Amino acid sequence: MCGKLIYLVSFVLVLSWSGNVSAELVGHWRFDGNLDDSIGGEHGTFSAGSPMYVTGRIGQGIEFDGASHFVHLPSANPSAYTITLWVRPARTDAASVIVRTSSSGQTTHWSHQLRINPDGVFQHYLWVGSERNVIGTTLVEADEWYHVAIAAASDGPMHLYVNGEEDAASIDVAGTLWGEGDRYYVGSNSGHGMGWFQGVVDDVQIYDSILTAEEIARIAASSGGFPLAFGPTPKDGTLLEDTWVSLSWRAGDYAVSHDVYIGDNFDDVNSGAEGTFIGNQTATFFVAGFPGFAYPDGLVPGTTYYWRIDEVNDTEPNSPWKGDIWSFSIPPKTAYFPDPAEGAASVSVDVELSWTGGFGSKLHTVYFGDIFDEVSNAAGGLPQGAASFSPGALKMAKTYYWRVDEFDVVETHKGDVWSFTTEGAVAALDPANGAVDVTQTP
Repeated sequence: MCGKLIYLVSFVLVLSWSGNVSAELVGHWRFDGNLDDSIGGEHGTFSAGSPMYVTGRIGQGIEFDGASHFVHLPSANPSAYTITLWVRPARTDAASVIVRTSSSGQTTHWSHQLRINPDGVFQHYLWVGSERNVIGTTLVEADEWYHVAIAAASDGPMHLYVNGEEDAASIDVAGTLWGEGDRYYVGSNSGHGMGWFQGVVDDVQIYDSILTAEEIARIAASSGGFPLAFGPTPKDGTLLEDTWVSLSWRAGDYAVSHDVYIGDNFDDVNSGAEGTFIGNQTATFFVAGFPGFAYPDGLVPGTTYYWRIDEVNDTEPNSPWKGDIWSFSIPPKTAYFPDPAEGAASVSVDVELSWTGGFGSKLHTVYFGDIFDEVSNAAGGLPQGAASFSPGALKMAKTYYWRVDEFDVVETHKGDVWSFTTEGAVAALDPANGAVDVTQTP
């Protein structure tokens, strides 16, 4: 059968991208004589009158009476979270330490909760359309300090940590997080058999993702606050359409200076290999890809760069605090993000092709056909200016190949050959015809 090769149109395309969000401290209530959020403006309010500030685990904390006192902390809806806090219970019967709820009230809707359950152990409770619980093993004693962390992600894992260590087996996939809450209550009655908390709470921190076990252990072992650099700009995983970048971050609570590492190999940056250390500095930003700075010849398209900030304070025994590895990428000069995706199946026979143009591209030449070699070796296509292209009515249950070459005024960059199969193809039998020892499942 004779293959069909079509020379298609070319066009200029504006790059857009939403990068991955990095772990970030989004709220920090120290309770040192006030209910202020030291990170932003989500300041707390007390249920009635004035809070009772007492000696905390770090500075001061708030003493709750176990009858009617609670702190209201405003909060946006998270798709993932880690909550850390210091707790000194005065009694160890059923109580809600912190719970996420909504304006309808904590007795009707609640989730994202840290409890002390009737058995006297910590419990992480979630509502995901049904109840999910991680129940700890540490027997809580009255008037003892505990560092507790709970963490979960929508359709992801669920954890409970006590004193820097995981206190129970985690749940791998908890379910879709309840998404109607708009506040946290500390010390409040959550309903569902949980009473009011009596005791002291100190240093509440909320993050917008699940922290690692190592990060939680560091927080528990620190003398208060968060020791690591956080809040990278650009955000972790960003696709950056430029050959230089200004990188910045928010300093950890104890940092006096910052060790800066950057490179194009994750393992090298993680280990601090030769060539990745830029230097120690007091500023919380640095430039790369510009003369006089790291990568003076410019960042290279098609490359992912990794960077790390270690926080330094020579008066602290735990210094330096090794930071997380963040990354950003410069898009390639070749076309990418094809739609339909490479290898897609059951594609409509009237599909419209699209993709993201390579870095600096001005024109795009597309080749399309049903024979791989012809599409791979094609040349001489005519660049044109359409923003999309429909190859017309395609045959059902057939595999097609396409390629996009990018022109950036200086040269043409040959693209990869992508493929898709149209709807109507018969899926492979599972189990295969003639298979033996097949287990019947209900």
